[in-house]
Amino acid sequence: MSSSLPYEHSRSQSSASNPLSTNHGDLTNNGKRTLPQPDRPAKSRRSLSATTSNSTALQGIQHYTIGRFSSFCDSTSWNPHSSTPFTLPYLSPIPVREIPTVEYAISTLKNQRLEEYKQAVYIPPLAKSNLQAPYNNLFSLIDKVHEFLVGDDQVMLILGDSGAGKSTFIRHLEYKLWNDYEIGGRFPLFINLPALERPEKDLIVEQLWTYKFSEMQIQELEQNRQLLLICDGYDECQLTVNLHTTNLLNRTGHWKAKLLITCRTQYLGPDYRDCFIPTAVDRYHRVTNNLFQEAVIAPFSKSQIEIYVDHYVPLEPRTWVKDDYLDKLTTIPNLMDLARNPFLLTLALESLPRVVRGATNLSSIHITRVELYDIFVEHWLGVNKRRLQSQKLRVDDQITFNELKDDGFERNGIKFQQDLAAAIFREQDGKPVVDYSHRRDKNSWKAAFFGPEPDTSLLRGASLLSRAGNQNRFVHQSVLEYFYSRTVRGPVNDDDEFAPQPHLDTTTSPPIEDHPLSKRSLASEPSIAQFLAERVTLDPGFKQELLAIIERSKNDQQAAVASANAINILVRAGLHFNGSDLQGIRIPRADLSGGQFDSAQLQGADLKGVNFSKSWIRQADFGSAQMEGARFGELSYLKEAERVEACVLSPDGRLLATGLKNGDINIYNTTTWRQIRVSWGHSHGVSSLAYSPDGHQILSGSKDRTLRLWDFSTTDRGGLIRVLPYSVTSVVFSPTGRQFAFAGTDRSVSLCNAQTANVLFILQGHTRPVTGLAYSPDGEQIACCSHGGTIRIFNTQTGLLIKDMESHSEGIRCIAYSPDGRRFVSGFRKGILQLWEMASDRQGPTWRAHTDDVSCTRFSPNGLLIASSCVDGTVKLWDTQARSLLSVFVGHHKRVTSLMFNPDGSQLVSSSRDKTIRFWEVSAAGSGLGLHGPSDPVSGVAFSPSGLSLVSCRQNGTVQQHNAVSGELEQVFSGSCLQASCIAYSKDGLQIATAGREGNIHIWDVTTGKSEFVLQGDQDGVEALAFSPCGQWIATGSKGNIVQLWKFRCGGESVHTFTGHSKSVTTLAFSLTGLQITSKCKDNTFQIWREDTGDFRAMLGRYLGGPDLAIDYSPSGRQDATSLLSEVRPIDVHGADEPYGYLPRHDNIYGLAFSSCGQWIVIRSERSIRLWNSVARYGTQTWRCMAVIEEFFGQVNSVAWRPGLLEFATGCDDGSVRVWKVLERSGRVSVQMIWSSGPAVLASTGALIANAVGLSTTNRALLKQRGAIYNSLVLDKEE
Repeated sequence: MSSSLPYEHSRSQSSASNPLSTNHGDLTNNGKRTLPQPDRPAKSRRSLSATTSNSTALQGIQHYTIGRFSSFCDSTSWNPHSSTPFTLPYLSPIPVREIPTVEYAISTLKNQRLEEYKQAVYIPPLAKSNLQAPYNNLFSLIDKVHEFLVGDDQVMLILGDSGAGKSTFIRHLEYKLWNDYEIGGRFPLFINLPALERPEKDLIVEQLWTYKFSEMQIQELEQNRQLLLICDGYDECQLTVNLHTTNLLNRTGHWKAKLLITCRTQYLGPDYRDCFIPTAVDRYHRVTNNLFQEAVIAPFSKSQIEIYVDHYVPLEPRTWVKDDYLDKLTTIPNLMDLARNPFLLTLALESLPRVVRGATNLSSIHITRVELYDIFVEHWLGVNKRRLQSQKLRVDDQITFNELKDDGFERNGIKFQQDLAAAIFREQDGKPVVDYSHRRDKNSWKAAFFGPEPDTSLLRGASLLSRAGNQNRFVHQSVLEYFYSRTVRGPVNDDDEFAPQPHLDTTTSPPIEDHPLSKRSLASEPSIAQFLAERVTLDPGFKQELLAIIERSKNDQQAAVASANAINILVRAGLHFNGSDLQGIRIPRADLSGGQFDSAQLQGADLKGVNFSKSWIRQADFGSAQMEGARFGELSYLKEAERVEACVLSPDGRLLATGLKNGDINIYNTTTWRQIRVSWGHSHGVSSLAYSPDGHQILSGSKDRTLRLWDFSTTDRGGLIRVLPYSVTSVVFSPTGRQFAFAGTDRSVSLCNAQTANVLFILQGHTRPVTGLAYSPDGEQIACCSHGGTIRIFNTQTGLLIKDMESHSEGIRCIAYSPDGRRFVSGFRKGILQLWEMASDRQGPTWRAHTDDVSCTRFSPNGLLIASSCVDGTVKLWDTQARSLLSVFVGHHKRVTSLMFNPDGSQLVSSSRDKTIRFWEVSAAGSGLGLHGPSDPVSGVAFSPSGLSLVSCRQNGTVQQHNAVSGELEQVFSGSCLQASCIAYSKDGLQIATAGREGNIHIWDVTTGKSEFVLQGDQDGVEALAFSPCGQWIATGSKGNIVQLWKFRCGGESVHTFTGHSKSVTTLAFSLTGLQITSKCKDNTFQIWREDTGDFRAMLGRYLGGPDLAIDYSPSGRQDATSLLSEVRPIDVHGADEPYGYLPRHDNIYGLAFSSCGQWIVIRSERSIRLWNSVARYGTQTWRCMAVIEEFFGQVNSVAWRPGLLEFATGCDDGSVRVWKVLERSGRVSVQMIWSSGPAVLASTGALIANAVGLSTTNRALLKQRGAIYNSLVLDKEE
């Protein structure tokens, strides 16, 4: 009986006296090392000592024989600690005839990698499933990887920010896997992607060659072994290919391997998963989402930071203990947030002693990421200088070292690394690994950095570089990018002898083409641009230098590249170009996405290829600007005369059908957008449309309770299929074309034969109206969702129920299958999206996608994206796997009724009750996303009494303070409340008060940003609050129909409760003297109260018809402006209610505010604001509307004037906080935006594009629809 070791392939009959002796290195004629067989006489005995000389190359054999020996010992009474010699009795023949050479090589590699692993501190990382997932739902990354290893998935992507610990984790993972490795099992192969020449083709072979594997060993591994490929640095080698696909992994006859890849999140585009998901082995090359997973490394938690510090302190002698470090980390503002990044935590700990040197007030220290790198680099070089000073160097090295010290060792070290970074980008296009062999490269650029000369060797040894064999690189990719950014601008400190001088000097500077910003475009280097953007906020001189470069480009064509980079950096730094004179600038291919250019002068500028996606270009002048190839992130929209209730694309994307409120169906050619057919037959609104798979027929359902099938090859009138006793809510064709289905308000679904229209099955079981239908891609199943929160899936061939799935949430509005049929997505009331796996009956993950009800949802054709829309008009694009937000498309201002991708997935089409059909470019996803701040609805804004600060509150409870002049975020108030619906400054500016649906009033200290105390208010929720002019009182209005008065300076004692309103109190205002309080109620009444007694003084009428009542006191104290139905009238609160004047209005009015001078009123409506000016003529007061601003994509919830200035702020449901300036020039009034915080949107109202050169027809149409002025005569008429 014989057995064999795993993967043993040859049998040698050569003999040797001892199979475990050192002369076992004979080679067979096929190149394999064999283990000779011993001659074994019957009953022969071997000494145990013969097995003790086994080398590490034979660990596998030793493991096997010791296992057999242990089994024998278990059955005998031999004592292994006895001094009595022991001889092993004859056992069955040892089943070893050969040790395959591949096992020697693997064992050697294992020992090498284990020996190379050095990690002083390792903290197991946590991860989350997507970028938008909350941090209270983290999981162990190592456990997730273990699931990947034992499961069927083939590719796992590990994402994280720069310095998040991706490389550290996978090196630890490799170390663990090597320790657990068993002969014949899957072994880990670590691959540093930037070090390979052709990873897209020879990923495994090229890496094995570097580990000295022979060609025959590689062939044997490919045929018989399984690997885990651990690939680090996908972003660093600037790959854009799918390594799994291009290397033919897991194809017949090719490598069998699982692939684990790391990549930085900031280098991913909207379609990044195309580069990682395996493709099916068929002629369709379908993506296989079920073979792919990903995880996003989460920042360190506070407890992880504490553990890290605990391990860090004992590594070397220090004067600080753990508590010293933790105290500084928690006290210095913003530092703990930076330290949540593991790499930055290391930098922070090394740098902290220098950061706090000489500081007396730690809370006044502010530090950014680039500052942390500055301090660490100088600290690192100082440590290495002292190390060299303490060493005994060779004579030549000592002389060189002394020269470097005299010239400034740190300065030379920084310059060495800056020059190396510049050379890497210049010579290798940023590929971070430098392969240097002195014999081969001594005459190349590499020798200046890796040659043997003493100065080069000393500086290289003191630099932040690592080396593996001939391969050299910076210790981290971000360090390379940091030093490259320093070639443009380094730190500026008056006390810093190493501070670089500005590059641009009118008398001594080199030509602009030699400027570092002229060397390469930073549009594809976001990390470098971000380092420089942070430098702008720290160095006003750098900001001025960049502005000077932009200015220089007006007259110097050679400055175009540098100018494009300069404006890119400034936009990232948050600089606003509102009202700027940019005439004639040259910024081709600049990335201005998310930038602010309100009223900017761009006449004659070179804007070729510029990315304007989600840029604010309202009132900008593009006269004679060169705009060939300019991008705006969306296409022109289609305008209907009636409300669009449904919309559908033909299967080939060539036709678009719209269903209107009046019952008409219009057909458009999508190439020319010419209307080619108008069809009528429905007497009421069309609720749903569906094209047949062949594109010849359209099925329509209507609120007129009819179902019609249109065949446009024969007639324009649809054949009436049937009249129903209920309205039709949804219609859909089967992908096979043999069936169609419809549902209505009767809670059932009907499946019909598409040829005869006969009902095949009636599907029942829903207890609430059916809201959505979706066929599976193969047409074998149909999913139905309802208001009741249930999803029922039926077999379309039998009509039998397959699954009945119930969600925790009610009100499912829509449903859609993924292209592979393995999952579907549903949209709910209150903005929830949920993914479901068909293979599981369990509920899938949910996430908050919108702030209001979801109206539609769809998968992209490749299944990688999910589009969703909301009743508030927003459209969003999500990553399917990570459920992370990729883009927000803003333009509709009413409910989105239909949503679909075009056949190739490049565009997203949406229809709305605002009578438009809009087309969004999917490739623009992510442009400007997150550039300016959060998108949660803003419910209140308030200026400080000094006018220097602006605070805002959001419905999610966030309270922020901005610099009123620059818009810079000054602080986020710590603490939380369920929802903040109103906010106000105390009269001394030292506190702010917020209140919301939880009913409590939070009082915050403006200096510290912390909560001082909480007033226990109406548990029904507070909707309005105001401070009295004297600062002694706070008044609150609640959903419980009451007004409460609090004694603010006495810790919040409640002194009066005013009752009398029949509904929620939504607005409050104190008179100038503070003796009166005016309250406005949802029943459209307002009442006036005496503050000192709480007596009810007057109720001025009851007005019906909507939110048409608003109040505010003028600074004179004589007028209480109220808007009533069709007019706004100031009322004398001292006597009768006779109006002082009337302000004609156009929309429902939600609120208003007087300017400090009392001559201006801002009135807010649903999605616009109007500016009114008071003019005295012939002894009477006249009000005139001077400006209208409509660039709001949600309800305007709050307006506030800046004290003493003609500037005001707005807070909106679209998440924006904006500050505006009123300008009076030559008798003409205009309003210009000063700054904005919130989601970036494309706004072009009033932009002048009449003489723009090269602007495409499509973009011209888009901008005109967005309010741009194409005909210059229009402007002349307005003036």
